[in-house]
Amino acid sequence: MHSAIAARSARKMIVLAMVAAMALLLVPAANAFGKKGHHPIANAPKVKVLSRNLYFGADLTRAITATTVPDFIAANAQIWTNVVASDIPGRERAVAREIAISRPDLVGLQEAAQWLSGPFADPAPATTVEYDQLNSLLFWLAAYGSPYEVVKSQEQISIEAPAGAPHFRDFRLVDRDVILVRKHSKHKLKLSNAAGANFATFLPIPTVTGETIEVKRGWTSVDVKTKKSKFRFINTHLESFHPLVRAAQAGELVAPGGPAGSAPGKVVLVGDINSDPFEAPPGNAAFAVLLGAGFSDTWTGVNPGDPGYTCCFGELLDDPSAAGVFDQRIDHVLTRGAVATKRSRTIGLNPFNRTSGGLWPSDHAGVLTTLRP
Repeated sequence: MHSAIAARSARKMIVLAMVAAMALLLVPAANAFGKKGHHPIANAPKVKVLSRNLYFGADLTRAITATTVPDFIAANAQIWTNVVASDIPGRERAVAREIAISRPDLVGLQEAAQWLSGPFADPAPATTVEYDQLNSLLFWLAAYGSPYEVVKSQEQISIEAPAGAPHFRDFRLVDRDVILVRKHSKHKLKLSNAAGANFATFLPIPTVTGETIEVKRGWTSVDVKTKKSKFRFINTHLESFHPLVRAAQAGELVAPGGPAGSAPGKVVLVGDINSDPFEAPPGNAAFAVLLGAGFSDTWTGVNPGDPGYTCCFGELLDDPSAAGVFDQRIDHVLTRGAVATKRSRTIGLNPFNRTSGGLWPSDHAGVLTTLRP
């Protein structure tokens, strides 16, 4: 991109972010509730939704920033060591307890990872499943008497690399965004038109081996019909490393051919947006794009004055508490159209719901929101 065009694009994004941030501060309640906090469809059934990032189990940055091949292999070994130490089965059991207690009708999952292994430095894809976060979560949900079904699963990042001592194995990460529906909610929710895709805009990251990692992101969606209304439910995970790539992906969501832009009516959008509305531009640009396309921030409408931080515990998930650690609100439930927000709260911060080893279920908190669409 020519420098002049890039500069104009950046200035436009910053202006959009500032305007959206002002609108957020001035009129959140009106967007969420309508006149005098009253919703026109007072008798519409309540629908509870959850956005939940499950966390891969390690920070991948050390491999991306390695400057030599031996450092790269050693970084991958540390990543796998941390993944194992993160106790994925125990963490998914804790997440399942959260969900079984709170009983959301629809769940948007991000980083529902599958980890696979294979012979060291083998060019063929690794095929031995070591961990499957989605399957573990579904197992424990059923065990707790609160079964859920997969509505749509969309593969995002798929990367593989060799890990050195003490492992000497190749490890492959397959990231997925997933929509779940509670089985006991299917009597009141009729689902159709499940869909998913990757964004055309993604971040390419070169590695020291000469290969380029394509950091793919995307979305899943489903159309929902209740006795009184219809809406489209969208789950997404936007780019974390580059604010303008993230903003472009938000633009794809709301473009005429995107899942939000093509929705015939109301929309409920959940996900790890990686964009804090109170962050300085261009960090908040993606959030501003969504507000500029008519979305409302459900959190501020019912929690005035509460920052609602959702991120992040440290890589090892062993922080004593979220106090002094959480300083970002990047996980969101947004709505467009006549959708009333009844309640919104974070989950995943109960110190009594950790693994047997004392680890938090994820590095993020979840956002649980009750709506009347």
